[in-house]
Amino acid sequence: MESSHVPLERSISPLRRIVMTSTTQEGTSGAISTRAARLALAAIITYQLLLIALIFLRPDLAPSWHTISEWAIGPYGWIMSGAFLVSGLSYSALFVMLKSQLYGSLGRIGLGILLICVIGATGAGIFTTDPMPMHSPLSTRGTLHLIFGTGQLVLLPFAALLINLSLARKNERWGSARRVLLWTAGLPLFGFLSFAVYSAIFVFPLGPGAYGPGVNIGWPPRFAFFTYMLWVVTLGWQAIRCSRQASTEIQSKG
Repeated sequence: MESSHVPLERSISPLRRIVMTSTTQEGTSGAISTRAARLALAAIITYQLLLIALIFLRPDLAPSWHTISEWAIGPYGWIMSGAFLVSGLSYSALFVMLKSQLYGSLGRIGLGILLICVIGATGAGIFTTDPMPMHSPLSTRGTLHLIFGTGQLVLLPFAALLINLSLARKNERWGSARRVLLWTAGLPLFGFLSFAVYSAIFVFPLGPGAYGPGVNIGWPPRFAFFTYMLWVVTLGWQAIRCSRQASTEIQSKG
């Protein structure tokens, strides 16, 4: 009887080691790039400050019924185009910071969607929108702006949701930020849904050509992008905080 148990234990041991190894690899990660986190913070705040500054630089454009993209046409248009590129820089820095921190399908899918948002924000800055109200057929430049801009507007909330859930569930290094991650996971989605619901109730019923004073197509997307900024700032700050805690623990043990 005793000899019959030995092969069974030997066969179980390698399997146990594999499970323990995979669990360890899933729970730990490389060092958090605080440089990338700070760049993401600085860039996304700069983007929002530029949006505010352009309201005063172009008083002829009312932010309530002019889309953000319209500031890229005419005087100071280069600032708006640059602002889109700056937001793309923020997302790309966030991508670099998160690349070594995400595990499993949720994290990898979220990271992939974030990369698409990087391309979308960059494309929105490179290609300028057609004048509003838009008329068919759109120019090639206007079509590309619409595709890139809409893509990153729609997809970022889902990237944020998957990324936060993955960090909270899979990465022990982010354990102290777990509650904040869970609370803010749906923040960009809330901003986007608020924009979508408002448009469905108050804008779409006016018809596809509705445009002008009283057709408030300006503030809702600004609110959505503001919630995106809050998510980036929160995630970047938590990354810096978790990195400091990890460094303090290492020094205390040493």
